[in-house]
Amino acid sequence: MPGFSLDLPADFADYEWEVETKGWFSEARIIVSGKRYRLNFYDPVRLGQEIESELQRGGAFFEPNLVIVQSVTRANMEQAAVLLAQSSRIAGLIEE
Repeated sequence: MPGFSLDLPADFADYEWEVETKGWFSEARIIVSGKRYRLNFYDPVRLGQEIESELQRGGAFFEPNLVIVQSVTRANMEQAAVLLAQSSRIAGLIEE
């Protein structure tokens, strides 16, 4: 497995409960082999709401580096980062 880290804001623990409640977080970054990728985490319910909202406005839904987890918690984001780093899926991400 390549070396990697998941970077969250230093004060993330102060508002982690709020992130989980909202079901969305876009300030996480994974660094793999010196490359940085901003990740956009959603839970399935919130993602559905976002997609529906965009479609109702006559648009299309686009989200780079989209990662869906059961619930947007630190543990789930860390687990997803491990899966990304261990798989070839990291190649599908857009670098910062």
